[in-house]
Amino acid sequence: MDRITRTCSLALALALWAGASAAAKKEPPSPETDLFWAAQRAELLGQPDVALKNYNRLLVKAPESAVAVDRLFELAVANGDFASALKAARAQQLSNGGDAALPLIFLVDAWKRRDREGAKQSVTWLKEREMFAFLTPIFDAWIDVAQGKQGVISSTALRDSGLLYFYTYDQMIYLDLANGKVDAAQRRLSSFPSFGDEYARHMAMTAAEHFGRTGNADYANSLLAYLGAEPVAFASQPGPFPSDQAIAALFARLSNQLQQQNVADQSLYFARLAYWISPDSVFARMTLADRLANGRPTAGASGLLEIVTPQRPQWSWVLGEKAQRLNDAGQHAQALGILKQAQTVGPESQNLKLLMARQQELYHQTADAIPLYKELITAADAAASKNARRVTYRLYLAQVLDKQGSWFEAKATLEEALLLNSNNPDVLNMLGYALLERREDVARGLELVTKAHRLAPQSAAITDSLGWGHYLNGDFEKAIPLLEQAVEGALNDVTMNEHLGDAYWRAGRAIDARYAWRSALLQADGDIAKRIAAKIDLGWTEATSAP
Repeated sequence: MDRITRTCSLALALALWAGASAAAKKEPPSPETDLFWAAQRAELLGQPDVALKNYNRLLVKAPESAVAVDRLFELAVANGDFASALKAARAQQLSNGGDAALPLIFLVDAWKRRDREGAKQSVTWLKEREMFAFLTPIFDAWIDVAQGKQGVISSTALRDSGLLYFYTYDQMIYLDLANGKVDAAQRRLSSFPSFGDEYARHMAMTAAEHFGRTGNADYANSLLAYLGAEPVAFASQPGPFPSDQAIAALFARLSNQLQQQNVADQSLYFARLAYWISPDSVFARMTLADRLANGRPTAGASGLLEIVTPQRPQWSWVLGEKAQRLNDAGQHAQALGILKQAQTVGPESQNLKLLMARQQELYHQTADAIPLYKELITAADAAASKNARRVTYRLYLAQVLDKQGSWFEAKATLEEALLLNSNNPDVLNMLGYALLERREDVARGLELVTKAHRLAPQSAAITDSLGWGHYLNGDFEKAIPLLEQAVEGALNDVTMNEHLGDAYWRAGRAIDARYAWRSALLQADGDIAKRIAAKIDLGWTEATSAP
């Protein structure tokens, strides 16, 4: 699926179809040539359905055409045409063997048809391709489950392959559920390394759904509460754990890893495999929607997420993803509209209220966000065990109050949050930086941000706060290394670059100061841009000092 290879192949194809000599050009075009150019035109005109039809016809008339096979496969994957992709994959296998991941579409096809022998054969082909052979113990285990056996991944295989071990964190829990080992699954969940990763959250919510539907709603909702999700009134649906969702989760994880490595074509292929094998999987749908959107709101991507209803644990999470995609495209009003519409369905949802409040902040409706945050704080205080939310909501409220110019109330809210958790680095940093910024209590502000930095040294924002605290204390020697470190962690941040420039200037490094200020000016606007531009022209003064 390499883009360069594909481009070269297409150029070669054009030469082959057109003919290499003037004599060949005089010959009347063949039906195959007509179909090829018709497919090409349709692609250029943005008519993938027409292009797919013509490539399918071309494959019938010229099954030996590698270009027709490759283009049909890629176009079918891009547009979600499983039947055409499968047909092209079979042709690739016969002609050139295809790439290392090709057997996986045969696995999906066999799984959908409940052809366990066909699935085994696909896994055998995968082993022969080597690149993805490390996954075969996972597929072997699920084939055993499908045949009524206990699905097991041997400890020897896990020990011998770090990659296999990495991709079996969640699969072991799925296998426990499929094998009926509920206690073992719960033990693994309780000792799971972290639910911070997207795949881990999906895994935990998928497990919670299974527990909830099979008569263990209390455990399911306790797990959801731990994840920060809301309780669900699960409908009873006895039955084994759906193995197709486990395999879909594996494909989705692979898709996300490939996306991070900028292997776009294969990333989309794995996202399609996840959806094709389990259309009901929320993880598969969210992964595919992300690949299709590629940073833009699209009808196809949004449509994939419509199936996620309030009866599923992932509902508010999916709403947040949809709103975020619209926000990234600058469509804040549309994002707000989606959340308002959702409120008519789930008016009591605390997570939805939080999404609404955050969206209103973004949409500059801070006055509307304040009562929502206060309502969330009241609800969180009533459920005192949710200490983290009590702090988080107060942090959000303080930010909005500060933007509104209500610093006295914002400070009181932060002090409340600090009483609830004196080791929360975000609260320590916000309160400490605010005291520094206002020159209200520089000594205490420096003390607070010092503690925040000790708790979260990797945070560029907190590192900047600490550096700025030392700057305000006149200790430029301590300030500059910290401010440099902060800028390295957030190169385009206006405030951090301006802070660094001011520190350089006060330390007598005028050239470095102007360099930092120019970096700040690239992203600055309004009065901040005017202040920085003045420093670049005339140098630092008390009047142009960063706040």
